[in-house]
Amino acid sequence: MALKITASTFLTKRSLEVRPEGVTYYESSGFGKVRKFAPAQIDLILMSPTNVLSFQVGREVFSIPTKPGNKHHQEVIDALLDDARHFAPPDTGNTGSAAPVIDPY
Repeated sequence: MALKITASTFLTKRSLEVRPEGVTYYESSGFGKVRKFAPAQIDLILMSPTNVLSFQVGREVFSIPTKPGNKHHQEVIDALLDDARHFAPPDTGNTGSAAPVIDPY
């Protein structure tokens, strides 16, 4: 089952879909492009004080606005975090997590 967040503005449409086999990110600014990632490829996950969820893969950062009071958004965020932790290497020398999670609070 896929869990999905969508966010649209006048010029841009974004979506983040989390499935057991990986993460799909779409952004329509310009020509639009679908990007797919295995959970183990995610280097960093960040939630900003303005509730923008970002994740880093290599040198690229992908972001999508979220609504903290939306239960469905929280389920997608939790699934993303769980997948990143589940596919973490056994020991990275830091926290044992492939994708460090930075809490802004």
